[in-house]
Amino acid sequence: MVKKDIVQIKNPKSGRYVKIDRAAGKILDHKKSEGPYKNIPIARKRN
Repeated sequence: MVKKDIVQIKNPKSGRYVKIDRAAGKILDHKKSEGPYKNIPIARKRN
């Protein structure tokens, strides 16, 4: 049950991961513990 429009990126200031809804362009959640979310793709920089 993974939504395709939800990705995660690392916040460079805090060093934590943030969940982002790409369709709505909103930040959904930020992680309080170390490491990435499970079962959510990590967004990579586009060239």
